[in-house]
Amino acid sequence: MALVKINGVTYELDALNDEVRTHLKYLSFIDAEIERLKMQLGAYHLSREQVGRMLDSAMALHNLNQTPFQGNEIDPPLTSADLPL
Repeated sequence: MALVKINGVTYELDALNDEVRTHLKYLSFIDAEIERLKMQLGAYHLSREQVGRMLDSAMALHNLNQTPFQGNEIDPPLTSADLPL
């Protein structure tokens, strides 16, 4: 006999009605999908880090490592006064 704990209370699975068992199946599926997606997201994070390192290497190889952008090095945005009439 299988036991299941719901809100801190242990029940015999066979004693629960079909509706409750169906909800438990959905919750089990959802929990499994959340774990699968967490693993997938972790793999994407690792891949992104690796691609970032590869980008850094390519930039260094082609001598593209320059001084980091400073926010005041570009022209300020245009205003309506700058536009021709």
